[in-house]
Amino acid sequence: MIAKIVVLFFVPMCLFSQELSYERAQLFCKELITRGEHLDEFVDPDDLQMSNRLGIEYKDVKYKYLISYNMEQIRSDENFEIEIISLRDNYSKLLLKLPQSKIHKEFYFKGRNLVSPMTYFTQNWEFIESEHFCFIISDTICFNSCCIDVLETFFSKMCKDLGFSPLMVERIRDKKIRYYLCKNENEINNITGFHIRGMYDLAYDYIITTFNAHYHELVHLLVNYKLQTLPLYTHPFFQEGIAVAFGGRGGKEPNVILDLGLFLQKSKMLDYSELLSKTGFYQQDASLSYPLCGLYTAFLIKEVGIEKYLDLYLKYSGTAKEIDNSAISEKDLPPVSAWQEYLAGYEKVRNIDFKFTLKEKQMIYQAPNCKIYNDSLYYEFCVKDTVLLTAKNIPVNYKSKKYDEIFSDENYRGEKYLIMANENEVSIYNLYTNNLIACFSSSFSIPYESVPFFNGLYKFRVLKDVLDGKLTGFPVK
Repeated sequence: MIAKIVVLFFVPMCLFSQELSYERAQLFCKELITRGEHLDEFVDPDDLQMSNRLGIEYKDVKYKYLISYNMEQIRSDENFEIEIISLRDNYSKLLLKLPQSKIHKEFYFKGRNLVSPMTYFTQNWEFIESEHFCFIISDTICFNSCCIDVLETFFSKMCKDLGFSPLMVERIRDKKIRYYLCKNENEINNITGFHIRGMYDLAYDYIITTFNAHYHELVHLLVNYKLQTLPLYTHPFFQEGIAVAFGGRGGKEPNVILDLGLFLQKSKMLDYSELLSKTGFYQQDASLSYPLCGLYTAFLIKEVGIEKYLDLYLKYSGTAKEIDNSAISEKDLPPVSAWQEYLAGYEKVRNIDFKFTLKEKQMIYQAPNCKIYNDSLYYEFCVKDTVLLTAKNIPVNYKSKKYDEIFSDENYRGEKYLIMANENEVSIYNLYTNNLIACFSSSFSIPYESVPFFNGLYKFRVLKDVLDGKLTGFPVK
């Protein structure tokens, strides 16, 4: 009986001691503002380990897990006010207010210890693991196993392109790339404070995104992992250039974005040299600067190799002030003649074109509104406007956001590819990743071309690699 009484009293006291007290919150904020030596003692051990799991470090950054809080803007002698808001499951939110600088910061705690906002907001999300990824998913109906396959394939390719050692690959296999799939931009904003479609979280090396296959942000992570120790800031021409060259941007795969870069350079709307200073880079809209710096980066890596490219990447990295005042020297880049030669070769191979010179081709599908021919390298299409192609293995309980966006009044039935054609454009989507995987636009063609039209059908051909090279046998709707 006595033992039972002791237990009944001991358990509540133990639980109470694990809550964030006002005194501990004050000590944390004081340590934070004065840049103290003991902040790690306030951090949840699991979160601290998560932040350091891939070994990526940033020069002059003492507490990596605080990168996203921009603490450098806070003076060390500021007075502060705090408020603690209790949340579910022994979590709490600490509001730090600095009246002098009019700065408010929010921190999440589990019991007595600081945790990432992701730890709190995603605690009930679905976890799915693959060989190198841990997917944390808000709504599993928006995700399918094909996305795992394409990301694993992309990761394997990047390991070779970046020159990962076997030990580096093994570490990721053990520690995993954490890939948070959110339902929409509002959900990302709720978690991170940024209303964006996707991001690479430097503090914890997380991918946080609305895209099933967000290669661009994954490249950012893998470049930092390759370098291991680097400055926090990098010239955007290099930082965004490599992410675009290998990973495309915002639901558009690399070839789509790089084709736009080719048009910008050929049309003289924009020249890569205008992007070599940080100021010049950000004077341009990202829809222009990213494609062209991506195309130039693809050229630069081909010309000098990945190791020398990464040397340049580091050379033009540094403090925020150093990058603000930096400009890439033309002396560090190949001669303009080499760039011109690369451009001439690049435009010879297009994913979608109208060169109907194939003599030996086989019809693999025929219907009034669609005909498909096959040869060793291309599929040739004749379509009225829209074609949906289904795969042999349709994902179960999956809903394509891109399909719903385009066909809001129709039910999605597991189609893999969407091809849309009109006089001015051909667009091809992979509905399993929701990415635009190939595109032709008359507006971006030099000289101007429109999509050929014969007997009521638009005619064009597509490189087989765009469609996984295995279209034969797919039923067409």
